Amino acid sequence: MVAATPTPTAVPTRDQIAVEETWDLSGIYADDASWEADVRLLATQIQAATAHRGMLGDSAMALVAALDDAMAAQLTVERLMTYAVLRRDEDTTDSAAAARYERATKQAVAAGEALAFVEPELLALPADRLAALAADPVLGRYRHMLDDTQRRRPHVRSVEVEEVLAQAADTTRAASDAFTALDNADLDFGTVRDEAGREIALTKGRAGLLLESRDRAVRKAAHDAQARAYLDHRHTLAALHGASVRKDIFFARVRGHASARAAALFGGNIPESVYDSLIAAVREATPALERFLGLRKRALGLDELANYDLRVPLAPTPQRRYEYREAVELVLDGLAVLGDRYVEDLAAGFDARWVDVHETRGKRSGAYSWGAYGSSPVILMNWNGTLNDVFTLAHEAGHAMHSFYADAAQPYHDAGYPIFLAEVASTVNETLLLWHLLGKTPADDHLARFELLNRLADDVYATLITQAMFAEFEHRTHARAEAGEPLTADALDALFGELQAAYLPGVVVDDAARIRWGRIPHFYRAFYVYQYATGLSAAITLARGIQDGEAGATERYLEMLAAGGSDYPLAILQRAGVDLTTPEPVRTALAEFANAVAEMEQLADAGVLAEPVT
Repeated sequence: MVAATPTPTAVPTRDQIAVEETWDLSGIYADDASWEADVRLLATQIQAATAHRGMLGDSAMALVAALDDAMAAQLTVERLMTYAVLRRDEDTTDSAAAARYERATKQAVAAGEALAFVEPELLALPADRLAALAADPVLGRYRHMLDDTQRRRPHVRSVEVEEVLAQAADTTRAASDAFTALDNADLDFGTVRDEAGREIALTKGRAGLLLESRDRAVRKAAHDAQARAYLDHRHTLAALHGASVRKDIFFARVRGHASARAAALFGGNIPESVYDSLIAAVREATPALERFLGLRKRALGLDELANYDLRVPLAPTPQRRYEYREAVELVLDGLAVLGDRYVEDLAAGFDARWVDVHETRGKRSGAYSWGAYGSSPVILMNWNGTLNDVFTLAHEAGHAMHSFYADAAQPYHDAGYPIFLAEVASTVNETLLLWHLLGKTPADDHLARFELLNRLADDVYATLITQAMFAEFEHRTHARAEAGEPLTADALDALFGELQAAYLPGVVVDDAARIRWGRIPHFYRAFYVYQYATGLSAAITLARGIQDGEAGATERYLEMLAAGGSDYPLAILQRAGVDLTTPEPVRTALAEFANAVAEMEQLADAGVLAEPVT
């Protein structure tokens, strides 16, 4: 760890960052010319794939040839799109990158239209004929895909309708694209003063850092300035949000699903009861949450909490900063329990420039991991040097390693794991890192232990409780729209305010709190966020077995990563030792939260909050 460094007054440009701390995209395309070559190749691949139209049921050999050609075209689309998105996200103000993204999207839509015949043509075959084809050994590598096609039979339309739906993808992305542009490029958060009294340009990344300040005036200023930008556009945000919800409902109804939520969960073969039991279990945990919020008020010396009081660390220790390479070593040490192979593979990835480290002018905010099959995964970060950034690095490394092992073990069509599994590996990494740090902290080191327990409680609050609140918001907004109710700015504000009052009892609900729905990018990928909560619940269960040295736990977990999307996610998790068809994993995570709060209360009673800073 190093001493805190001043917040920079100007956001650097990309050319000011050392090359070794930018990602290397050459594994996808060596240069833009190579991308252009694949645009031309895609046209040939689509022609080859569509030549099989009308002949899929002729024989097993005919079907495997058709699927091979279709997969080749889809892989090229993935590579084109991935490269275009990553280059766009380097600088969202770069018009050339934006144009490349538009071209990639059009290529993807065109490919989707051309290949839309495959599934309906297969399902036009009698069920017994398709079953016989799927049972042929020559189609063995496509067995799960064909079984899933049979499962989807009631929700697949005719070839003509599927082609129209594929064409609709180009127009129905408008709400998401407009929100992304507004949120990342056009919103101006103005300037605020940092703890040293310096006026700085506020970005979302810097706001996150300032919200951890011990100075409440700094927190409030950053929070209010950020909220003001969204409040100034609340009606535009409501129109975009409503359009996105209506898009979800349109596709669900066209395909004969009972609701948009049912349609979203159908893809992963997830029962809606999993979603409902998550929300019910979190709602039951209100007493532990009230104790946690009470402890937060006590630690901060406040009579009442506002939203800008919820991220500041409670431990009375100086805010610490981590250099990126220092964080890399900390992450690798924390994941040693996963074995030498995992650590060595991840270390090699860090050395091979998997990570785009620093915030730069125009760069997309936040963090994610992405990549294309057959090339190394990459990670986008906006490094501020906080402990939160260290855990974010561990989180995104979990995604990257999941993709790395799945790509190595599975063919293209089975490598991509479903969203339901996506947040498990990432939160396993976070959980193991946190337990590693707790394990190194002596019981009599009250301050350090309190700080880490605070981190654990904050993780469960942010990843399980808050995401469950977001999940309930999504469910209720979609249900309202399905019932014909308009999603106005006032209606969305009121609903979000109601939910915040329930999930964050006693925290002030004001205009800045109510507009929070307008700041969540994941709402444009509906019914995604609940999987953060189920993912954390599964991760804690898996990590406990690994940490405790349970026989076969690590091996089962690595097999889960390598499985990719070769089976349904609940089945893959069950083989790894977690059953999310029951509420027990969620309750286990909430019990960890309650235990952490209880120990923090004991430390507070022992005077830890008054201990001198050393």
